[in-house]
Formats: sequence, structure tokens, C-alpha cells
Amino acid sequence: MELIKQTDKRLNEKIQKIGCFFISCADVAQMKTGRELTAEQINETWQWAKETHRIDGLDNITDSASIINRFLKVLDYAGHFCEIGTFTNGKTEFYPSIKNKHRHIDALIQKIKQGGISKTHFRVVNNRGEVLEDPHEPPIKALGI
Repeated sequence: MELIKQTDKRLNEKIQKIGCFFISCADVAQMKTGRELTAEQINETWQWAKETHRIDGLDNITDSASIINRFLKVLDYAGHFCEIGTFTNGKTEFYPSIKNKHRHIDALIQKIKQGGISKTHFRVVNNRGEVLEDPHEPPIKALGI
């Protein structure tokens, strides 16, 4: 599968500059369905997210689950995505309300420190922290301590 990178010139300027979390949401949906989004579908979803306040006035994502679900809908997938916990320092912490039978992880969006303008970067990893997809081209490496 050839996933569109955040730096793709067909994407709107905001996505190209600061859209790593947004593109990671798109990547999660594409990896789940095995289908690819077009640049037009990604741009349209950004506009929808802005208009519905899933992305705020400062371009911060406020509801990643609904954005991923929107991408799933665009890809004609009947399933549903929900956030079930956090992954910090290599450890998954499920929310207490998540029953054991639902404690399955397809992918995680990881936040790392980096030296760019925003000082952080997002990418898709598995439950061992191994990178499945970096939305940036070239991939961004985490800064060491």
C-alpha cells in the first residue's frame, strides 16, 4: 500500500506543515481497511474536521477518534474506531471502562520529541512501539535524552 505522506504537495499547506497527527489518523484507517485514501479525500476530511471543530482554531486535533471514523466512512468501512487507552514509555494502560474482550490494539499513534518547529511529531506504531508508518518524508527520528 502506498500511503500519502504529510509532505505530499497535493495536500493543503496546513497538513504539509503541521499535519503529522492528522495523517497518522488517516494511516490508521487505511491500515485497518487495506484501502488507500486520495489527496482529495484527505483534504476534504481536514475541511470537515475544521468545520465541525474536531480541529480547533490553532489547528490542534481535539477528537482523533471521530476523525479516524470519518476516514473509515470515506473508505466504505462499516467498523468503528475508539480510543481505549494510552501508551507511555512502552507500556499500554487501558482505560478502566474497557472490558477485557475489547482490549485489542490494531495501531497506536505515538508522540515523539523532535527538533522541528512544533518540537513534537506523531507516527503510527504497534503495541511494541515499532514504527508502522511515519507520515513524514523523510521519516522523523526521535530526539534522545
